[in-house]
Amino acid sequence: MSEASDQQTLVLSMASGSQAAFGLIYDHLNVPTFAICNHHLKTPAAVDEAMHGLWLYVWQNAAMLSRLDGSPWSILIRTAEHHAEYHAQTECVAREPARRYRR
Repeated sequence: MSEASDQQTLVLSMASGSQAAFGLIYDHLNVPTFAICNHHLKTPAAVDEAMHGLWLYVWQNAAMLSRLDGSPWSILIRTAEHHAEYHAQTECVAREPARRYRR
């Protein structure tokens, strides 16, 4: 079995509700996804929040993610990038009004 096939099997198992499959995927991808979130976000609290939201999204949307084209790991890394970028934008917007009123 190929690596991509093994990844697809894990993602499909996760989509079927396997917590063990989720744990294996998380164990394999938590460091790169953390690095992505850490790169885009300013504070440890924001990184923690983004990581929590990312992995909750992955768990809740595993079936949809398993149907996307590409290798499962690249899909999850791309999902992490989009998630971190979104959190960075909302973090920036949340800070913006505070700057305006500090004069």
